Amino acid sequence: MTFAIPLRARRWAPVLLTGLLLAGCGTGPGEPGAAAIVGSARIPVSQVQDRLDEVLRDPEEAARLREEGGLGNRGRQLASFLVQQELIEQAAVREGLRVPESRVDAALQEQGGPAAVADGTLVTPPHVRDYVRSSLLLTELGRAQAGRLSVLVDYLGAGTRGQAQQLAGRIAAGDTAALDEAQRAGRPVARGERLSVAGNPELAALTPMFGAQPGTVLAFEPQPNSGQWIVARIAERSVAPGAPDPAAAQLDEQTLQAIGLRLLGATAQQVGVELSPRYGVWDPIALNAAPEAGQTTGFSFPPRAADRG
Repeated sequence: MTFAIPLRARRWAPVLLTGLLLAGCGTGPGEPGAAAIVGSARIPVSQVQDRLDEVLRDPEEAARLREEGGLGNRGRQLASFLVQQELIEQAAVREGLRVPESRVDAALQEQGGPAAVADGTLVTPPHVRDYVRSSLLLTELGRAQAGRLSVLVDYLGAGTRGQAQQLAGRIAAGDTAALDEAQRAGRPVARGERLSVAGNPELAALTPMFGAQPGTVLAFEPQPNSGQWIVARIAERSVAPGAPDPAAAQLDEQTLQAIGLRLLGATAQQVGVELSPRYGVWDPIALNAAPEAGQTTGFSFPPRAADRG
C-alpha cells in the first residue's frame, strides 16, 4: 500500500483506500463538524465535502460515480487522504524535513503541469501543488530513516482473522504462553528478531511493523486475502546513530514513499487520530478510513503502561 495519492512509475497516481459515507450519521470526533482530528489539527467535514464537490464538477465523473454508487466511497477516500496528508505534515515537522518549492516546481514540470498530474487522480488542479509536496515529503521521510531504523520483534503466524485478533489480544495483555503454544503447534514463531528497514525494504513497505511504537502488538496479513496472518509484538524501535546503511541508498523513490507511508503509523500513534463516525473507523494498519470495525485490515493493541516506561 502507498500514500493515498502516490508516485507511480513516472507519474503521480492514486492507490486509494476504501471509502466513507458522507451522508451518514454522527457528528465529529469530539466536536461538531469535524471529519477528523489529527493531534491538535482539525479537519472539518466541509473540507471533505468541498473536495468532493470539486470532483463532481466534472460531468462525466459525476455521472459515472452516481451510476456506480461510488459517491460514499469517494468521500471516504478523500477523508483518508486528508488525514494522511496531515500526518505527513506533522511527521515532517518532527523529523525536520522540508521540500524546496523549486523541487515541487520541477516535479510539476516533469509531469506536464497541474492538469496532467491531476488526471486520473482524486486531486483537482487547485490542490495539485500540495499533493506533490506531500508526496515528496513522504519519500523524504522514508529516505531519512531507511538506512538507520530497525525494530526488535517477537512474532508468530495465524491462519484466520479471528485467531490473529485473539492471539494479539493475549500477547498485548502480557500472556507470553501464546508464543509457546504456537511453537508446539508447529506454527512459525520468532523471538527477539532484529529487522532493519535497509535489510528488509519490502517488509518495511508492506507491513506496519516499522511504524509502531515499542510495546505495540499488531495483527495483519502481509498480503491481503492470503489467509496468512502475522501477530507481532514490537519490543524495541530504534534509529541508529552514525552513517546510514549503504543498502538504503539503492532504494528507488517508489519504495521509499511506501516505506514513508508505513512510518506514519508511529506519528499516528503519538499524536492520535480521531475519525468522525460518518466516515467509518480509523484503520491503524492501513492508515485509512474503513467502513466499520469488521473491515479493517488488521488490529493494533497499544503498549501497556509498563511497556511505555
